[in-house]
Amino acid sequence: MKLPTFEMERMQSVWEHRVRYDLSESGVEALTLEEAARDVRELLGTRLGYAEGVGREATRALVGAFHDGAGPENVVITTGTSEANFLALGSLVSAGDEVVVVMPSYMQVHGIATGLGARVREVWLREERGWTLDLDALAAAVNARTRLVCVCTPNNPTAQALTRTDIAGVVEVASRHGAWILADEVYRGAELSGEESASFSGRGERIVVTGGLSKVYGLPGLRIGWIVAPPERVQAALRLKDYTTIAPATVSERLAEIALERRTRLLERARFLLNERWPALEAWAAGRSRELHWTPPRAGGVCFFSYRFPIDSTALVDRLIREYSTMVVPGIHFRAERHLRIGFGMEPRVLHAGLAAIDRLLASLGDRAPASSTG
Repeated sequence: MKLPTFEMERMQSVWEHRVRYDLSESGVEALTLEEAARDVRELLGTRLGYAEGVGREATRALVGAFHDGAGPENVVITTGTSEANFLALGSLVSAGDEVVVVMPSYMQVHGIATGLGARVREVWLREERGWTLDLDALAAAVNARTRLVCVCTPNNPTAQALTRTDIAGVVEVASRHGAWILADEVYRGAELSGEESASFSGRGERIVVTGGLSKVYGLPGLRIGWIVAPPERVQAALRLKDYTTIAPATVSERLAEIALERRTRLLERARFLLNERWPALEAWAAGRSRELHWTPPRAGGVCFFSYRFPIDSTALVDRLIREYSTMVVPGIHFRAERHLRIGFGMEPRVLHAGLAAIDRLLASLGDRAPASSTG
């Protein structure tokens, strides 16, 4: 297995703790341990032995409860959504298979499929139609050789979500050829409207859904994710998991149970923070409406901008990091050049200062004076 370099994660791993203003994050402001635990003292009696490989039944039941038709037997607790996606692909895909990836997308599944020796076929969301899915293009890409169709909804980086009609269409196309579906739903619950977006769970027999606590729940440091799938896929994932992390982190899983018991409250928190902070990014973008184009986010703490500045996205972000100690994600990391993914779920002082830094960089390019809307 020869994996391509995961450019976005490499960049973030090197710089996220070194830059002053990190606008590359796609989740909401993280909770503290004191906020995450109702009473930190309740953790002190936790024995630090190995956790159960599949995850505690109580944790799995809490995850199954918000996935239609799922119970504890359908759930594996993983080390973040990244491991969930890795296990799903690694246990489903072999060299020579075809994998269809709906793009743009977080490039993990694309890279893993490539590393497994699969042929990856890309189907692009339509930017000119607000990053919506062209079901005809998907139907043309899926065939008898297709093993897996990969989607991310709500989508990273576009922050748009598939509708119930879209999901039904994807399921119909995949079912026609006996293909599996992998739906990364890690941003589900972060809808700015407050109405939870549609899920693939319960929509068919060959569906694997992944998710986790990093983006919506404000708990990325716990590194807790999950797979929701038919029991035979759960067992296949566990056979591979025996070679990776073996079991969840004991304390993290205990904190995960506390979070999932408060799921409704944490989703409300995420939506409040996103609705509070999106106007600042929107106002900044409005001040540059001649150079930027965007579709307002439906879910998640990012907006995906196309731009007309006279510089490629990698060069722009590299200068932003090195000269202004500020980081966003270049569109090329999603194979979408002349785009930027800018987060807005972080603390307001970081968001405002980071946007001001972008303005200073653009002014240095001879674009124009910094906009005043950054505050």
